[in-house]
Amino acid sequence: MKKGLKIVLIVVGIIFVVGVIGFQYLKSNGLSGQYANTDAKEGQIKVACVGDSITYGHGISDWAENNYPAQLQKILGDDYHVANFGSSGACVNPNGDQPYISREVYQNGLDYEADVLVFMLGTNDSKPENWTNMDDFMKNYKELLDSYLNGANRPSKIYVGLCAEAYYTEKNDPETGIAGYDIQPAIVDEIAAEIEAYFAQYEAKVKIIDVHSLTEAHPEWFVKDGIHPNNDGARAIAEFVAESIQ
Repeated sequence: MKKGLKIVLIVVGIIFVVGVIGFQYLKSNGLSGQYANTDAKEGQIKVACVGDSITYGHGISDWAENNYPAQLQKILGDDYHVANFGSSGACVNPNGDQPYISREVYQNGLDYEADVLVFMLGTNDSKPENWTNMDDFMKNYKELLDSYLNGANRPSKIYVGLCAEAYYTEKNDPETGIAGYDIQPAIVDEIAAEIEAYFAQYEAKVKIIDVHSLTEAHPEWFVKDGIHPNNDGARAIAEFVAESIQ
């Protein structure tokens, strides 16, 4: 083998190995955008977890085992089939920077035909580029939620999860009102309160899961960015959701 060709093959081999290792790192920490959903077995109660990166599990160590839908599956057991339809960066605003409805996972969630819907979005709508006002947000929120309820296979149980608390870190200046990923914690608080107030009047049809209050005063449940729950935070959310479902 010529020396030049041998060097090329070695370089290609190194690039391949580095690429594989890099992808495995991203996947293991909830950064790959890949999914591990399986097909439900006959008779299982199908639970769709719809949301953003908090649902997907951005920053979760050993992601496939520890993102909150995966932990929820372990808690609920084999009578249930839990699918993760979280999408990192996704917002409710259809004209925002990363609308949930523009993601492939949105249609996958509709096609799943869930028996139980856990719907938790809104954090990314607090970003300055996505935020207009509360009336616009709630209009878009209700329209997106309704898209799961108006089909032939409406979920028998519907839960709306209030946005998790958003924390400032030492890298943020609270005076700007902007935390990690351009999230505005004060707007997140307002969004959670408005969703709760609106759906409280429909308690017989839609149940509220107050993840906002659950994660309030628990900064230790978040990774260094102050926005994404860590493994312990995901576990706390999974247990809280399971308690509501069961």
